[in-house]
Amino acid sequence: MGVFVAESPDEWAQLITESFVPLSLGSASRSFRGSVRSSVLGPAATLTEVRTHGYSVVVRSARLVRGEPRDDCLFSLHLDGEGAVLQDGNEAGLSCGGGALYDASRPYELRFPTGTRQLVLQMPRDQLRDRVDRVEDMCGRALPATHPAVRVLAAYVRELADTCDKLTSDQRAELGVTAVDLLATALRAAAGAGSAVPGGRAALLAAMRTFARDHLADPRLTPEALARRHGVSLRYTAELFAADGSSPAAFIRAERLRAAHRTLTDPRYAALTVSAVAGV
Repeated sequence: MGVFVAESPDEWAQLITESFVPLSLGSASRSFRGSVRSSVLGPAATLTEVRTHGYSVVVRSARLVRGEPRDDCLFSLHLDGEGAVLQDGNEAGLSCGGGALYDASRPYELRFPTGTRQLVLQMPRDQLRDRVDRVEDMCGRALPATHPAVRVLAAYVRELADTCDKLTSDQRAELGVTAVDLLATALRAAAGAGSAVPGGRAALLAAMRTFARDHLADPRLTPEALARRHGVSLRYTAELFAADGSSPAAFIRAERLRAAHRTLTDPRYAALTVSAVAGV
């Protein structure tokens, strides 16, 4: 898509509403102007570059939430200037290379005391909720630029914004899914769960398989427990296994049968009964 420019606060209020979700402008400098450039990354996400000149306060009020509901999450990656995201009583200061998540289903406020440049990744809330446990708790909290997972996310999103126009629609859709995966990894890592959950679908699936194999004898090992252990939803867990032609329950069952077969054919356990092997 091309670049759309607003030359006044009123034009800006209209442009950001059309580009993101229904919003109002709480205040802005009289000389304010801004621009947006959006790229659709398939059904998973939209990536928008935002540039502003002058201060502004953008509001998604309770009235707008009630009257014009939206079910999207937005992540602002801050590249230049000063800013803050306020939601649910939290205030996240935005530093260069860092960012914050906010949810359009609840009121929020964006404060920019200076001109800014940022990249906004917008996605249906279910896309993120499937990947992150209790995503609502992470809104209005800063993702620091110094965190390794945030640095990877920031580098990827910057490069994606720079190259979107050169990609096919299928490539943008595939890379959009990866962008959401990386955001989920950064959110989990910043929340303290990163050590248990490597980034990317393949790595996450591998971690789940390893965990399941290490806990086959635990009767509490279920698909629900596997999803909970890795901080994602049961639906997303099923999606990961389905992409490989299986399911969480089928994988656990097959691995338990393999483990039992290995034990039954091991001479060291020749004296055990089948029922005893089941408890090994």
